[in-house]
Amino acid sequence: MTKNSITLDVDPTIMEKNMRIVKETPVEGELKKLLSSVDTVPSRLVKPTPGFCVKTTRIPDNKKVFVNICQTDAIPCPRDITNDELMYILSSEDPSSYRVPMSIGEGRTEHDKSGAPATAYDVAVNPEFFKKIEKDELFQTFFLTVVFEGLQDKYQFEIDMQKFTILKNRKSIGTLQSHRIQIRDIQQTESKIKPPLIEEIKGKALSRSEAAHRKNEIVFRLRREPPTGEIEYLLAEFKIPASVEVKDLNLEVGEDRLVLDSKGVYEPVDFFLPCSVDQDIIDAQLDRNIDILSVKMPVIH
Repeated sequence: MTKNSITLDVDPTIMEKNMRIVKETPVEGELKKLLSSVDTVPSRLVKPTPGFCVKTTRIPDNKKVFVNICQTDAIPCPRDITNDELMYILSSEDPSSYRVPMSIGEGRTEHDKSGAPATAYDVAVNPEFFKKIEKDELFQTFFLTVVFEGLQDKYQFEIDMQKFTILKNRKSIGTLQSHRIQIRDIQQTESKIKPPLIEEIKGKALSRSEAAHRKNEIVFRLRREPPTGEIEYLLAEFKIPASVEVKDLNLEVGEDRLVLDSKGVYEPVDFFLPCSVDQDIIDAQLDRNIDILSVKMPVIH
């Protein structure tokens, strides 16, 4: 199975570049007049504040990379969604419908604690969204996947996305750089984002059959262990009603996808996993004391 790729909404004018024109030539003068007639998007220079730092490596040269996740209110906050909505979006045919505004800075050389050179990048997001990824494991895993893919696409190198560590005692490596952020009209930005998954339709009530159908959904959550550092395994937990027998459950786990079916009693649960797992050593146990089905999935490194 292959995961759908995630599209980023990345500001193209990221870092400040100092330029000095010694003398304006006639050609440059005409070019300046031409550019002055074009409507430009206003921007402002901001200095983000530290958040946390992620250490990973490049492939195949195994060179160390630091990613400083920082925050600034100059970047808009993405649409606030629940974990269930995120899982639904990731398993849909259009996972790019959920976009995370961010500013990816240019790489620069810094030094690790041993004094060895390494490349550092600053990635800035909205402070409210930062709070969400800081405390929510699923959103954090999703966000770091998006960041790594963004760095790979922008700078054309490969990152080891399975082996990374969030530093405990360092919020950033080196001095955070200034970002030049475009000031976009809020309504224009929201018009590019698809409407939320749940939308109120006024003047129409659900029929009893429709209401009953929507209630027949298995509640679940997905988390990583350990919460920080290198992921050892994913743990999916499903609330299985007492009315559902074990023989009615059919669990299928692929390398990057999980499907749980209850023979039509409840809506099937179908979602993509944030990282690849070893499908040959999956451990699934149903605890009838608390009606929880736990699925332990070791991660492939």
